Amino acid sequence: MLSDFFRLSSNNASAWLIFANLLLLPVGRAVELPMLIMSITGIVLIWRHRSIIFQDPAQKLFGLLFLCTWLPILFSLIDAVNTYKTASTALTYPRLYLAGVFVIWTLEDHRQRDLLLRLAAILVAFWVFDALIQAVRGVDLFGFHYVSSRLNGVYGERHLDLGVALPTLAPLLLIPLRRNLWLLLIATMLTGVVVLLAGSRGGWVSYALVCLLLLVTEIRSLRLSWLSGAAIATLLIAILAIFTHINPEARQRFETTQGLFSGDHQAIDDALSGRLQIWETSWRMFQAHPITGVGSNGFRYAYPNFAPPDDMFLDPQTSTGPFYAHQILIQVGTDSGLIGLAGLLLFYGVWLHSWRHADSTHKEAALPFALAALAWLFPLNTHASFYSSQWSQLIWLLLALYCAALAGNRLKIRSPGDVLK
Repeated sequence: MLSDFFRLSSNNASAWLIFANLLLLPVGRAVELPMLIMSITGIVLIWRHRSIIFQDPAQKLFGLLFLCTWLPILFSLIDAVNTYKTASTALTYPRLYLAGVFVIWTLEDHRQRDLLLRLAAILVAFWVFDALIQAVRGVDLFGFHYVSSRLNGVYGERHLDLGVALPTLAPLLLIPLRRNLWLLLIATMLTGVVVLLAGSRGGWVSYALVCLLLLVTEIRSLRLSWLSGAAIATLLIAILAIFTHINPEARQRFETTQGLFSGDHQAIDDALSGRLQIWETSWRMFQAHPITGVGSNGFRYAYPNFAPPDDMFLDPQTSTGPFYAHQILIQVGTDSGLIGLAGLLLFYGVWLHSWRHADSTHKEAALPFALAALAWLFPLNTHASFYSSQWSQLIWLLLALYCAALAGNRLKIRSPGDVLK
């Protein structure tokens, strides 16, 4: 079986190129290299096969989703507080669409899509294993230490991103394990422990959403009865609750999170890590720039003009505020105004419509990528920056994979070199 895996892999360079985007996520800017290669290949594909590409349902769906977010970025230039930053975002954002064109063209071949899903599952499993090693030993396999009471594994000691990335990519590990219930339960529990220790409360919500929707999917597909599903959910909640109780760091963060339901302004702000103050300032920014916003990625430059003098997020050295609003609806509304919110609403509507009108076979193929994208894009949560290079690359990669899987299994190309033939 292992030899067949590597033989298949050697004939599927495109899947490996796409996988490189996931593999290099913790490395930072290095992820731009495979993205650049895919973007250039996407340009060549559009030039050589535009009559096919623009008629392909998957490409049309992806293009429509992309326009829902990119056009508001362009409009936000009208009243941008920092024209350079907004123009830079508007001009570089299309590379995500071009890379998506390549991804969809390649992965409408189910063999490459299956290979990519196997590789992604192995990668996420390794992330979990490495983080558990760090939790036990205090240092992971790469020598990174357990920093600031938040587990971060392969993401190192500077940028605490594991708590956001792991819940997002967890479906790529969990869904392929559905045929073995016990293996799925073990993987779900171990991944949940890492998510808890990673300390991102937005990540907790994302992972809870993944587990809930996966459970509902199993029940609806008749793999589980409602009674079995309720028993499994109760067991997992009990295990994680016990773990939270015996781990002082997780218990302290959980107790702080309970302040969300206290009705006390300060307790709510503490539970949101001070974000309530950011959101109040964001509302004033939105009121001053309601139509096109302050400009995409212009949030930190506009913030000082609307924040109170004692705002804890103001940086006196740079005269700027926080980089973004930490919530997708607020960020889009502040950065690109009502036009941006209308585009985001249309985005969710088109995405939901595509899922509801797909047949069961294609839904099954697209489920890992749909659930992964939803884990990040679920609107009733806190978020990393929607317009940042790191997270926008991941979001649009997952959406391209979703569109490719939802379209079927039309064989297109086997490697990037075939594009030039």
